Amino acid sequence: MTPRFLTPALLVLLAATGSFTAKSATPGTEDEGRLITRNADGAWFLQQPEGSPGKGCVARFTSAKKERAEMALVGPSAKSSTAAILMHGPRIATPPSAQEVSIEVQQESLPPATMRGALMPGAGGAGGFLMVPVGDLKQTMASMRPRETNMKVRVGGVDVFGLSYDGLDQARSAMLDCLAGKRFTGGKSLAEATAEIRPVGTSTITGTAFFKGAVLARKQYPPKGSQAVGLIWMTDEFKQWFETVKQSQKMPDAIPERIARHFMVTTILDDQGSFRFTNMPAGEYLLIADFSYKETVTRSEVVGRTDVYAGNQYIGSNDHLSVWFEDVKKPATFSKTVHIRKDGETLQVTLDKSMLGCFFVCR
Repeated sequence: MTPRFLTPALLVLLAATGSFTAKSATPGTEDEGRLITRNADGAWFLQQPEGSPGKGCVARFTSAKKERAEMALVGPSAKSSTAAILMHGPRIATPPSAQEVSIEVQQESLPPATMRGALMPGAGGAGGFLMVPVGDLKQTMASMRPRETNMKVRVGGVDVFGLSYDGLDQARSAMLDCLAGKRFTGGKSLAEATAEIRPVGTSTITGTAFFKGAVLARKQYPPKGSQAVGLIWMTDEFKQWFETVKQSQKMPDAIPERIARHFMVTTILDDQGSFRFTNMPAGEYLLIADFSYKETVTRSEVVGRTDVYAGNQYIGSNDHLSVWFEDVKKPATFSKTVHIRKDGETLQVTLDKSMLGCFFVCR
């Protein structure tokens, strides 16, 4: 049974926002959006489809923090008059069908606010989507603060989403112009903006990561939705910088921006440790897996003792042991060097413990 507030128009919006998210994740597509503003917390992009002035406007904030949470202000479309706030994150559940939920929003210096929302089905990718329908998007945006620090969203008493953002005033202005039918011509495309902070090409590195401690041991994978796989773009510039660091025997207090762009992380896509880096240029890369795995250890405890006698002479004692098995978490960090020979190549990689290599840390 469909929840009472999930009207047909709202269900259309559910499908439309799922489509927008999938497209916007791929630089170079028609619906990728253009950069509104970027800051230390992340970046705002505006999606503005051609051919429908004032319709299909979406302002999306992508966090620069480790969890890579996203929040989107979604305007009415040509198929639905409903607007919404859409949140995406690895801790949000993905039900088989749209599920109405009560959510609690916690913001600094404000009392908690309770509202209705919906968990979205089958959005694809890592994590899920939480949608909050709004009656008047302009009024909703006017009530939102330009900056939020450590905003949290809870469902069923559990934290499912967290975000710090800045620049909403610029995003709000661009969104209002879009809703009024004005074209947003400023700002870089997603591909152009990405090129400023990381290398961009047309190649893909895809594969699986797992730990296997022994020949007969089972494979253990990093958790789905975690950022357990990263890479370093091994250019001559990076190698020269790292040699200087090694000679000084001390990590610098801050990494220069020209060096920081060599580091990238991605999200584990499923329960089999799948990962993917897209839009990469040709070159040498060091893939690094860093996660905890379970290991079963044996524990024993002396719970008693029996003295042994031969006649009246004591000859020794036998300990009574209690033995049990316990799962403990242990850290694993391992790496592998790979090469993309030419732009446009797709590289399939198995990143496992047998490919052990040390770079910054070896465990």
